[in-house]
Amino acid sequence: MKPVGLLAIMWLLAGCDQWAVTPEDISGQPIIGHWYYAERVREGDTAFFQRLYLHVRGDGRVLYANLLCRTALDGGIDSHSRLVLEYMPIKRISVKTMVLQQFPLTPKFQLKLGAWPDQGDGVFEVDGLPLEPITAEAAPDYSAWDCD
Repeated sequence: MKPVGLLAIMWLLAGCDQWAVTPEDISGQPIIGHWYYAERVREGDTAFFQRLYLHVRGDGRVLYANLLCRTALDGGIDSHSRLVLEYMPIKRISVKTMVLQQFPLTPKFQLKLGAWPDQGDGVFEVDGLPLEPITAEAAPDYSAWDCD
């Protein structure tokens, strides 16, 4: 690559931060904090295990970690899906949805919101799951999650 081309790429990468999404102001909202959900469910010959950890910071950034495991009890199929979003800014928020996006031309992630903690007896409903508040010290090591 020619030096001029390399300099142009470096200049573009260095300037990306100026295009980053500015997080919504959520100061004072009851959703700020650490939230967690874990449940094992059996449906017929299949067992499901799901964990969801959400950390909503006062600066409008969100950590979202979700693991869903599926195991056939007859020894057949084992599968899982995992999504981890590391402190993405909240681009837009309403009582029904929270949109996370890092840069204008990057993928958006929309979280469906149900009851907020001040409406749902301290429970925060995200993507149809009832998350309970936890302390920062009790925050799980989501990077080590597996399906066991």
